[in-house]
Amino acid sequence: MTKIGVILNPWAGRGMAGQRRAELEALLHEVGVPFDIIETHARGGATELTFQAIARGYTCVVAVGGDGTINEVVNGLMGGQERFGQSASLGIVPLGTGSDFVKVLDGWEPNDLLGAVRRLAAGRTRPIDLGRITVESPLGTEQRYFINGLGMGLDAQVSVESLKLTAIKGFAVYLMAIIRALTQYKAHVMRVRYDDYEVRRRLLFASVGNGRCQGGGFWMTPEAEIDDGMLDLCIVNKLRLDQIIRYIPKLMEGSHTTLRVATMGRARQIEVTCPQGIPVATDGEVVATAATRVQVEVCSGALRLVV
Repeated sequence: MTKIGVILNPWAGRGMAGQRRAELEALLHEVGVPFDIIETHARGGATELTFQAIARGYTCVVAVGGDGTINEVVNGLMGGQERFGQSASLGIVPLGTGSDFVKVLDGWEPNDLLGAVRRLAAGRTRPIDLGRITVESPLGTEQRYFINGLGMGLDAQVSVESLKLTAIKGFAVYLMAIIRALTQYKAHVMRVRYDDYEVRRRLLFASVGNGRCQGGGFWMTPEAEIDDGMLDLCIVNKLRLDQIIRYIPKLMEGSHTTLRVATMGRARQIEVTCPQGIPVATDGEVVATAATRVQVEVCSGALRLVV
C-alpha cells in the first residue's frame, strides 16, 4: 500500500481535529495504512505542505479538518501538479466546524473518523470537478480553485465575520456571523453573466456550488453534482430584514429554489462584476473583501477523490 501524506489542521472544528489526532493515528495503524502526519501552523500552511508532499512523491494527500483545510490542500494539489507535473489524489477526514463538502457524498458523515479511515484503506477513487476563479480587486488579481462553493456578497461577508468569532463553536458560529454580516453588508448592483444569460440588479448574494451545501448547513445549490462538468448558481435579490429572516429556513432545507426572489442556474463559465466591490470567499476561506470582478470556470474531472 502506498504511503499517504496526512495534513492535519489542529485548529479545525475549533480545536477538535487536534484533540482527535491520537485517535486518528491509532485507527490508521489498526487498518494498516502507512502514513506520515504533519500539522499545519498557520492559515494557508496546508497548501505549502501539500506542495512538499507532492515533491516527496506522495500519491495521496489527506486533508484532516474542515472545508477551509480541504480548500488549501486542493490548491496545493493543483499547484503542485502545475509546478512539478505530478498528480496526487485527495483524501478527506472531515473534522471541521461545518464540513459541508462531504454532505454531497453518499454514506459520508462529518466527524466520522472510522468511516474516513476505512475509505483510505480501501483506496478507491473517483474523478470530480473543481471550480477555478480569477478575482480582481484593488489589491491585485488572484487565482484559486474551490471544491465545494464560492460565495459573493452576504454569504462571503458571513465568512469574514466568522473568522472574528473565536470563543464559540459549531453552528452557533454561523448564526452569530450571519447576524453580524447583516449589519455590515450593503447590497450593491451586481452583473452576473453565466453562459447565455445575464442578471443585473441589487443582489443579496451570488453563490456558486460544485457541492450542494455551504455556510455550515445552507443548501444553496441542492441539485448540484460534483462530476457533471457544470457549476450550479444561486442568485438572491436584495431583501428586507424581515424577508431574510423568513427565507433563511428555506435556504437551510434547500426549498428556496422556486422563490421569485431567487434565480437558479447552471453553467460552465460565470462572470460577476460590481464596481463598488464585494466580499468573496471560496469554501469558507475569504479571498477578497472588495472584489470588482470575479471570473469562474469549471475544471471537469480535475481531481481524483478517495471515496
